[in-house]
Amino acid sequence: MTPRRRIWSELLPLEVVRMPGTLALLRRYALELSIAVRPETAAGLPDLVAACADAGVAVAVWPMIADEDGRWASAGNAAAFGAFVARLLDALDARRLAAAEIVFDLEPPIDAVRRALAGGRGALDLLGGGPRGSPRWSEAQRAYVELAGAVHARGMATSAAIVPLVLTDGPARGWERLLGTPVSAPPWGRVGAMLYTSLVEGYSRGALEREDAVALLAWGCRAAARRFGPRAGASLGAVGKGALGDEPVYRSVAELREDVAAAEAAGVSDLSLFDLGGVLARPPAEAWLEAFVAPPEAHSPRDTLRARGVVAAAALVGRAAGCARRLTSP
Repeated sequence: MTPRRRIWSELLPLEVVRMPGTLALLRRYALELSIAVRPETAAGLPDLVAACADAGVAVAVWPMIADEDGRWASAGNAAAFGAFVARLLDALDARRLAAAEIVFDLEPPIDAVRRALAGGRGALDLLGGGPRGSPRWSEAQRAYVELAGAVHARGMATSAAIVPLVLTDGPARGWERLLGTPVSAPPWGRVGAMLYTSLVEGYSRGALEREDAVALLAWGCRAAARRFGPRAGASLGAVGKGALGDEPVYRSVAELREDVAAAEAAGVSDLSLFDLGGVLARPPAEAWLEAFVAPPEAHSPRDTLRARGVVAAAALVGRAAGCARRLTSP
């Protein structure tokens, strides 16, 4: 499979991203840009897409709604998220512009994620599922099926970014429903697992080491390839911080190089790097991008006991949740 390389840009102002030097760097390394667009930055999207077209840089739009509405796409905010996507696409149509792809970042609401990462009750609340009064699961799935279809009807591709816990799911799709992330039903053109080794290691607070995180990356790529076939992708990182503000980051370029090799060896060549802001903030940018795009040396990381334990525990929780929710919810 031909390698494909993308780069996320979450926090950089759109004016910085469309600067000639930034776009020239992306074109030099044949990187596709996935640009985050918030309600407060939406007005600048058409100018960015036009600049990318002039520079020969493919651009995917990565919509994010207000934090109080969850920020990322989920079962609880399907209507608000769909309305924002339609607004962005209409603005591009008005300028006779189009993005190559629309990215659906399928995650629980950002406040719930923050509480879960803090540990304790927050993690238990996340495992308890969505808030009362949220849409029925079947209705949320249908909304995202229709939304993906509407994007495809406009001639654009779709991509879903998913939490790797979903990869442990069986037919009951327990983690999908626990997290409120409709992965299976919508006809996503690509499905990329967020397999950030620096976050796995850092947020584990010493329970997992670097080798465990790389083993989980390799496992996630193999699982994604089995489930999604040629649609499978993976996100690597992190080079810089994102919306949470405390994301653990790579210690060196060598860690990124190792992650690329592990993903490729596990059968996934469609890779995204998080993110452009971190690359530019930790010069030389070329060192990070060379490590990301250069053909990697063959490297299959060894499995670890701790990594196997994480996967087994996640699968057990997902199975239990799937059984419980089939009995108690629509």
